Amino acid sequence: MESTPSGKVADELEELMLEASRVFSDYVRSSRDTKAPVIPRIDELDLTIPEKDGIGTAGIWDDIQTICGAATNTWSERFLYKLYASPTPIGVVGEALVGLLNNNAHVFQASPIGALIEDRVGRQLAELARFPVGTAAGLTFPGGSYSNMHALMVARNCRFPELKRSGFTGAMARGEWRRPMIFTSAHAHYSIEKAAVAAGIGLDNVVSVPTDADGRMDSHALRMLVERALADGGAPFFVNATAGTTVLGAFDPIDEIAAVCADHGLWLHVDGSWGGPLALFSSDDRFGGYRIDRADSLTVNPHKLMGVPLQCSFLLMRDGLAPMREALGLGASYLFHGGSPNVLDDVGDATMGCGRRPDAIKLWLAWRYYGTEYFRRRVANARRLALDFADMVSTRPPTALGHWRLAAAPQSMCVCFWFVPSQLGAHPTPQPSWGDATRLLCTRLNYLGHVLVDYATVDLPAGSLPTFFRLPLNSPHVTKETLASVLCAIEQTAKALLDEDPRCFDADKS
Repeated sequence: MESTPSGKVADELEELMLEASRVFSDYVRSSRDTKAPVIPRIDELDLTIPEKDGIGTAGIWDDIQTICGAATNTWSERFLYKLYASPTPIGVVGEALVGLLNNNAHVFQASPIGALIEDRVGRQLAELARFPVGTAAGLTFPGGSYSNMHALMVARNCRFPELKRSGFTGAMARGEWRRPMIFTSAHAHYSIEKAAVAAGIGLDNVVSVPTDADGRMDSHALRMLVERALADGGAPFFVNATAGTTVLGAFDPIDEIAAVCADHGLWLHVDGSWGGPLALFSSDDRFGGYRIDRADSLTVNPHKLMGVPLQCSFLLMRDGLAPMREALGLGASYLFHGGSPNVLDDVGDATMGCGRRPDAIKLWLAWRYYGTEYFRRRVANARRLALDFADMVSTRPPTALGHWRLAAAPQSMCVCFWFVPSQLGAHPTPQPSWGDATRLLCTRLNYLGHVLVDYATVDLPAGSLPTFFRLPLNSPHVTKETLASVLCAIEQTAKALLDEDPRCFDADKS
């Protein structure tokens, strides 16, 4: 297929977008059907790349419909797998708009409207976090892992400014070196450890702080570990607290953690990738009163609880972007021209990269379209649904097939539970065989494709919990009826497995 003549580009785009509107809306309509699979069976696909002429409009829509038919169906209310769900319709429009503009948000003049929107949205989020008005600011990154990594890199270079130029070997050669150490909950996201690797800190210098029985960081243990590290000649500099852990959804006790950080001059970062919107928008004192304002930096992922399309993550900085520019900037003169009459300074030099999508546009459009009250209702609904579902699990009557047990009370929007087959008995405490049963049930349930759920395990002071089902409640389309149908599907899957092999759940089966 020949390239489109320049005078016909708009006409071609119009033709494609009109057809895209029909195909995409039909896909969403069919995906929302109660009988639509969540995990479709993938038949043989033609993934070849044309050597000469492309297939053009005559064949591309067949390809697009094939991709839609083979994709995991996040539009289904039975997609209960990870911490995100389907985007909002205006989110899809926002994603298309970002692609249409094809602006690069590293330099102001390359994306002036993107820079202005990013600045405005970052300050609005910082204000909700009760960071200092007029000082705090935020930048988008492609996912919470990158936001967390940037927070750690800035903290590292603020605490050890010599590393920016001489690195670890230079500092060690001068004999001035103490081991940089970071502290994070045993239940924190693995991106903190990944960031430590990228920053040259090393996994041996990531101190895992135990949790309490609810999965929250034990602040007393944190204080003891920090003081022990200091006594041993280490240099603690960074503490990561989590607002909404990945498995239990726990919120670390930020007031107590902040006190430890203040006493020892440590950077406090809050990873609110999952639960951050609860702290920003909830009217529940448990979350709305969460003192994020005591942190130096905060990660929030609007592509999770706020329904913005993947990916959209904000790193909010209490003291603005100046520490980021100082810690990470190189002032590349071929990109960043100081003294240009821009409304805002270029932000690319405050990051570890160069090219940046103006992803803040997606959140800004959704916020303008729905208003703040929508996000308040959305997070309240997610929390209420988690409590309702936990009650459904704990009160669901046992059957001949088995009984239900909560693994933990829901700390925010994650509900963790077991279905215990009758063959495993009625033990007062969780048994390892419950984990085996959960993995077997989950694997079969997901293979059937009508529901997509996940499992996990955690360590608590009383010991490791056997593998359990973990359902994050995010999508506003999920109802109590949806969740009741999931419980029924698990029971039906147990029956099907038992019909195939009456001993499939036996604890002593080899």
